Amino acid sequence: MIPQNTISQWTIATGVAVLTTAGLLFAFLRCRRKTVYPENMIILHLIPRIREAPNISPFAIKLETFLRMAKLPYQVEYTHKMSPKHKSPWITYNGEAVSDSQFIIEYLNKKFDVDCNSHLPDEQKCIARAMQKMVEENLFWALALSRFVYSYSDPSLRQLIPVPKIIIWRIKRILLSQTYSQGIGRHSRSEVEHIAMGDLKALSDFIGEKKFLMGDKPCETDCAIFGIIAVTKQMPKSSFCTKIIEDGIFPNLTAYFERMKDMYWPDWVAPDLKFPTFGLQPLKD
Repeated sequence: MIPQNTISQWTIATGVAVLTTAGLLFAFLRCRRKTVYPENMIILHLIPRIREAPNISPFAIKLETFLRMAKLPYQVEYTHKMSPKHKSPWITYNGEAVSDSQFIIEYLNKKFDVDCNSHLPDEQKCIARAMQKMVEENLFWALALSRFVYSYSDPSLRQLIPVPKIIIWRIKRILLSQTYSQGIGRHSRSEVEHIAMGDLKALSDFIGEKKFLMGDKPCETDCAIFGIIAVTKQMPKSSFCTKIIEDGIFPNLTAYFERMKDMYWPDWVAPDLKFPTFGLQPLKD
């Protein structure tokens, strides 16, 4: 005769096994389930936004600003899922996935016959491209180091980006590796900030009194410049960028930022955003 307590243990163990199997099966089916998107609609996949800005990524802001500038219909999906190239932002269009903000813009230009640079002569297009590469391939890394590495222990960082501390730590570790490989991460903090100040001054001097990067009318590259300047507004209190803004060192860049924001982003701030929405967690370690 089998003892009653043994039967009870078997019953509990069997129940746990069934529930575990059911849970794993549910998770598997959920992962396999494909979201059905509207036909002929650009689906913009972004990491979750924050209250004070549409995104913490300058490339997400760049791409969505371009969609608004080009007046292309799109739908946002906030997700932590990355593109096939393991990057964000990315898009899908009628089942086709496209990665990298610049390749996406080129894809959309061709697909929808868009050219936001049509008013620029070739020489100005060359200058615009050079300015874009300066801010995206150089200044961006300096700003990333300032935000996630040099200001890692600044409490205001998690007020700006309300995610668990472990995520900020993970971003810091990834950035340290990436910037060391890129090169800028081999410099001291003061040297990195010196590089960033040089780029910001060059951008400020070039824009001067113009309304936009190349004149009175915005061009495609303004989307990229705007995205990078937006990041300088999202810095922790200990960042050198915060002091730059408070001291008004580059007032024309602030004016430029406000013009772009007023033109394309009436919904820049989302004061009612609730933070575990879109998978974000409360402010707990």
